[in-house]
Amino acid sequence: MRILSIDTSTPAGSVAISDGDRLLAQEQQGVAGTHADRLLASVDHLLHICGLEQEDIEAVAVAIGPGSFTGLRIGLATAKGFCLARGLPVAGVSSLASLALNGREFSGTVVSLIDARRGEIYAAAWSASARGKMRPVMKECVAAPAAVAAMLKKLKGELLLVGDGAIEYGAALLKSIGKRARMAYGTQLLPQAANLAELARPRLENGRCDDLASLVPNYVRRSDAEIGFMGKK
Repeated sequence: MRILSIDTSTPAGSVAISDGDRLLAQEQQGVAGTHADRLLASVDHLLHICGLEQEDIEAVAVAIGPGSFTGLRIGLATAKGFCLARGLPVAGVSSLASLALNGREFSGTVVSLIDARRGEIYAAAWSASARGKMRPVMKECVAAPAAVAAMLKKLKGELLLVGDGAIEYGAALLKSIGKRARMAYGTQLLPQAANLAELARPRLENGRCDDLASLVPNYVRRSDAEIGFMGKK
């Protein structure tokens, strides 16, 4: 199954095309510009270098959050438009779960961290199971760095921090947790859209796609506008 994957959950987004368990091409974007400016161009570029047409795509996997509210809306709208025009199935995937696969080779617990702005972090953690799968050990949440550090201290074993939340708050978290925690490096810190396809493919191949109309972003917390309207968090 050829899957187009779209991750716009952070400023450094990613787009990929996979065929079964084989990655055909992936583009990891920098932070310059906006997803609205570059996403469709990235999709067209990947199709071109893979020698494919839009009609050759059989399904779409998309990051549904948590992450940037605007980025998630752009990514999901693009995925829905692509699927609606061609009658394709879609699968929404957790941004934090996708990030965790960046540390799949780590023999410990992988902590996914996305900068939530306003002095907070979206966080969740996974460890490898006996079968090599990622097993959740800390539920998705949004909290201040000190609160996240307190939760991570309760986890056992070595910790690997991935995601742009690690770039922003990693030093403070490492200082609080101690030597059993370390940061990932390079592309391990950035979203990799190919991970979305890896997580979505079993569902899509078994016909367990998401409903196109009802699929919405998982923001985890209310937007700034909602918070302002309610007058409280």
